[in-house]
Amino acid sequence: MIIPSIDLVGGRAVQLIGGEAEAIDAGDPVPILRRFSIAGEVAVIDIEAARGEGTNEAIIRDLCRRAPIRVGGGIRDAQTALAWLDAGASKVIIGTAATPELLSQLPADRVIVALDSRDGRVVTHGWRTSTADSVLTRIAELKDLVGGFLVTFVELEGRMGGTDLDRALDVVTAAGEARVTIAGGITTTDEIAEIDRLGADAQVGMALYSGEFSLADAIAAPLTSERPDGLWPTVVVDESGAALGLTWSSAESLDHAVEQQRGIYRSVGEGSDLGCDTGSPGNRRRLRPRRPAFHGPSAWQRLLPPGYPLLLGRRRWHRPALPPPRTVGPRTGAGVEHRPTAERRRSSGSEAP
Repeated sequence: MIIPSIDLVGGRAVQLIGGEAEAIDAGDPVPILRRFSIAGEVAVIDIEAARGEGTNEAIIRDLCRRAPIRVGGGIRDAQTALAWLDAGASKVIIGTAATPELLSQLPADRVIVALDSRDGRVVTHGWRTSTADSVLTRIAELKDLVGGFLVTFVELEGRMGGTDLDRALDVVTAAGEARVTIAGGITTTDEIAEIDRLGADAQVGMALYSGEFSLADAIAAPLTSERPDGLWPTVVVDESGAALGLTWSSAESLDHAVEQQRGIYRSVGEGSDLGCDTGSPGNRRRLRPRRPAFHGPSAWQRLLPPGYPLLLGRRRWHRPALPPPRTVGPRTGAGVEHRPTAERRRSSGSEAP
């Protein structure tokens, strides 16, 4: 799957070439996050904090309240890491300061270690300081203490020249059970699909900002279908993960769904997309919003190709569900035993003949 990225400098989303030259100023990160979060978690990196030149803490705290994000940049102690998790970050990304001593103080499944690599060697402090450490050696030292690694090929970052799939395979192999995210130079959806095949995620920035491919194309890249028409089975689930129904998605309906940020599906029987604002009755319908204002992740739509579940998009509506069955205990003062009426009558000696 993909991890869209937002790099922050001066409160604005930017894209850098090689971690230095600013190539794109994309402006306010809030609408960018709203669009990117359809794909799932978004990586938000404070470039100034990583360099020790300032902070974008206020804007990142606001972003934490809006969507699931991975926060990185300038996290150098356990107190700061825990503060970001408390602020709502789904995960924290720790780079220079990642040591066994620090990582042992944090919940491993919510920690990603960033290993920025230039020609196989780790670079630190916003990619400006070279070290003699090998990326693969660092992975071997830390893989049992973290949930994943973010490995960025710095010399390829932002240059739109393609990534290094051979090095990506080496990283995934070294990481074992820890989930790997690859970044740097990813330019085509074929590379996203190949990284997924290796068992890793692809962190994408420049290619999305520059329009090299669309967000929908990036989401769809790893998906396959066994159907002659190429449709993907799609399970619609609510906020808790409970399934609401099964439908189908096509490349076209997915593109519309991502663009409009609403559930749009392919009707197999009629050949029409569902959930659009307009169209003839019976072929197209608009799903009713759950609430007038929407300020965070609600329900998700999952595409389920063979053997590969993928979080696809956020829905802003719901289908009413029956309340869960009430659980009560025996007559102990903490609850009242719930038994069939006839059984209660027999136990009390008052059952009717």
